[in-house]
Amino acid sequence: MSNYDILNIQMETAKGQLDFAIRNRMQKLVFIHGVGEGVLKSELEFMLGRYEQVSFQEASFQKYGFGATEVYIKQNVK
Repeated sequence: MSNYDILNIQMETAKGQLDFAIRNRMQKLVFIHGVGEGVLKSELEFMLGRYEQVSFQEASFQKYGFGATEVYIKQNVK
Protein backbone atom coordinates (compact mmCIF):
# COMPACT_ATOMS: atom_id res chain seq x y z
CA MET A 1 0.00 0.00 0.00
CA SER A 2 1.12 3.52 -0.65
CA ASN A 3 1.34 6.13 2.10
CA TYR A 4 -1.67 7.84 0.51
CA ASP A 5 -3.76 4.64 0.74
CA ILE A 6 -2.73 4.08 4.36
CA LEU A 7 -3.62 7.66 5.30
CA ASN A 8 -7.02 7.34 3.61
CA ILE A 9 -7.81 4.19 5.58
CA GLN A 10 -6.71 5.85 8.83
CA MET A 11 -8.87 8.90 8.13
CA GLU A 12 -11.92 6.83 7.16
CA THR A 13 -11.52 4.89 10.40
CA ALA A 14 -11.14 8.08 12.46
CA LYS A 15 -14.24 9.63 10.86
CA GLY A 16 -16.21 6.45 11.48
CA GLN A 17 -15.17 6.37 15.13
CA LEU A 18 -16.01 10.06 15.62
CA ASP A 19 -19.42 9.65 13.96
CA PHE A 20 -20.06 6.59 16.17
CA ALA A 21 -19.16 8.60 19.29
CA ILE A 22 -21.48 11.46 18.25
CA ARG A 23 -24.37 9.06 17.49
CA ASN A 24 -23.92 7.31 20.81
CA ARG A 25 -23.68 10.56 22.74
CA MET A 26 -20.16 9.96 23.99
CA GLN A 27 -18.48 13.02 25.47
CA LYS A 28 -14.81 12.22 24.95
CA LEU A 29 -12.65 10.32 22.48
CA VAL A 30 -8.87 9.95 22.21
CA PHE A 31 -7.08 9.42 18.92
CA ILE A 32 -3.60 7.90 19.16
CA HIS A 33 -1.77 9.09 16.04
CA GLY A 34 1.85 8.81 17.07
CA VAL A 35 4.55 11.40 16.55
CA GLY A 36 6.08 10.69 13.13
CA GLU A 37 6.11 13.56 10.65
CA GLY A 38 2.76 14.92 11.81
CA VAL A 39 0.79 14.13 8.66
CA LEU A 40 -1.92 12.07 10.40
CA LYS A 41 -2.17 14.58 13.24
CA SER A 42 -2.62 17.44 10.75
CA GLU A 43 -5.29 15.54 8.82
CA LEU A 44 -7.11 14.69 12.07
CA GLU A 45 -7.06 18.32 13.16
CA PHE A 46 -8.42 19.42 9.77
CA MET A 47 -11.23 16.85 9.99
CA LEU A 48 -12.06 17.69 13.61
CA GLY A 49 -12.21 21.40 12.76
CA ARG A 50 -15.10 20.71 10.40
CA TYR A 51 -17.36 19.58 13.27
CA GLU A 52 -19.09 22.43 15.13
CA GLN A 53 -19.76 20.39 18.26
CA VAL A 54 -16.17 19.17 18.62
CA SER A 55 -13.19 20.69 20.42
CA PHE A 56 -9.81 19.04 20.73
CA GLN A 57 -6.39 19.39 22.32
CA GLU A 58 -3.19 17.46 22.89
CA ALA A 59 -3.96 14.55 25.19
CA SER A 60 -2.27 14.20 28.57
CA PHE A 61 1.37 13.19 28.20
CA GLN A 62 1.24 11.36 31.55
CA LYS A 63 -1.70 9.26 30.40
CA TYR A 64 -0.97 8.71 26.69
CA GLY A 65 2.60 9.82 26.02
CA PHE A 66 3.35 11.87 22.93
CA GLY A 67 1.18 11.54 19.85
CA ALA A 68 -2.41 11.61 21.08
CA THR A 69 -5.30 14.04 20.61
CA GLU A 70 -8.19 14.28 23.05
CA VAL A 71 -11.56 15.13 21.49
CA TYR A 72 -14.51 16.58 23.40
CA ILE A 73 -17.99 16.31 21.92
CA LYS A 74 -20.62 18.82 23.00
CA GLN A 75 -23.92 16.96 22.94
CA ASN A 76 -27.22 18.80 22.50
CA VAL A 77 -29.56 18.20 25.42
CA LYS A 78 -32.99 17.22 24.12
